[in-house]
Amino acid sequence: MSALEESIQSAPPRPWWMENADCRGKSDLFFPPPGERPAARERRETRARGVCMSCTVLHACQDFARSERELGFWGGESEIERAEAGYAPTTPVIGLRRHRTSA
Repeated sequence: MSALEESIQSAPPRPWWMENADCRGKSDLFFPPPGERPAARERRETRARGVCMSCTVLHACQDFARSERELGFWGGESEIERAEAGYAPTTPVIGLRRHRTSA
């Protein structure tokens, strides 16, 4: 058995709601490409939010993302919005709104 096969077999089962999520098959809309610029991120997240707002599993997805400290856009929230609500991912979030001081 290959390392990939072992990894797949040992992966935790997916939550029930993922099979019913409107975002299924649209990962490029919910996870940023490398080097994404802020304006492009805002446009992508606006489209993602539109998908989320009509999804029947919105709240289950949001709860999952918050409890698992996920990166990306989940349950109608960006990772920055989750961090500001007290559910920061375990990895640093680039682009958190910070107050700048003049030098």
